[in-house]
Amino acid sequence: MILNKIIIHELKKESESNQVDLIFSEELIPNNLESTALITALSDSYKSDRILYAVFDNSEGKYFPEKFYEYRETDRNNSDFITFTRLVMGNLVGLIQPITFATGGYFVFAEYVDNGYNFVSVYLIRDVEGKILRKTANSFSIQTVEYVDTKNLAMACRINENRIDLEEINYLSFTQLRQQEVSEYFKNWISIQQLESSSDYTKSLYEIITQIEPPINTDTNTPYEIETFRNLVYNYTSSSPTDTVNIRDLSMHFYQNEDIISDFANNNNISIDTEFRFNKRQLKKFIKLEVNRDGINLKFSRGVLNEKIRLSADNPNVVIIESQSFATALRNEIGNN
Repeated sequence: MILNKIIIHELKKESESNQVDLIFSEELIPNNLESTALITALSDSYKSDRILYAVFDNSEGKYFPEKFYEYRETDRNNSDFITFTRLVMGNLVGLIQPITFATGGYFVFAEYVDNGYNFVSVYLIRDVEGKILRKTANSFSIQTVEYVDTKNLAMACRINENRIDLEEINYLSFTQLRQQEVSEYFKNWISIQQLESSSDYTKSLYEIITQIEPPINTDTNTPYEIETFRNLVYNYTSSSPTDTVNIRDLSMHFYQNEDIISDFANNNNISIDTEFRFNKRQLKKFIKLEVNRDGINLKFSRGVLNEKIRLSADNPNVVIIESQSFATALRNEIGNN
């Protein structure tokens, strides 16, 4: 991780009260080992929560996206970053004030590079141990990060600027916690709009399972063949009584580590919610198709249907196989016989 900027503002609000106080930082926190360790710890805590993907709601009157895009058009110096964070924090006051049971905390804004991607992130943490942050005259000092864990991270959002530049969807990712009053005002503040469907996420799961290193088959002590692994994932997922799949549970089942699949998705820029309702039609891509007619036995994964194998639009009796390696193997087999 390469940390570029970090600033912390405090919002004070007690549950069952409408009194809100903002304690602004006047300057950035020094970029050093402690601040980098804090963002690294928060990022690790973030990745261990349930993550959902979205885009900005860019409809009229959405303050956070407007100020974020304005910031992107500036020189992006320290003063520009401070101004952006102070403006959006000021806007948050009006959103949280009428929510009686909502409470405040420390809002950590950070701009950094992680795994080659440029992020601007907002983390809402609660310093329950009283040992992480200490207010100075113009900012906060970081004491230690050993107490920063999931229970301290109330909510978080990461903006992937690479995806924005490439005009890709799902450039926002955020945590979805059980604290409903926190997640709702936080999402309203950021102005989040979720677009992905169950079909899209099931396609993403297929992409991951196709690319990731298969787990070890304990019977042979070697990795599963990819087709076998796809079939196992299909059987595991389709057995869900609620038609949902949890990526961490799936990862734990096959890899005995709940982070393997989600880490692969993050490292390969594949967006997929931690838990989602799967699309049954898309899920069938995981299993094979086999047709035996006219002395021809064709067996293939549904994943290559309409990609490497497709039906001709011009002739209903023609099946097109477009694969260099298959064609080469067929020529070799004909030549050897």
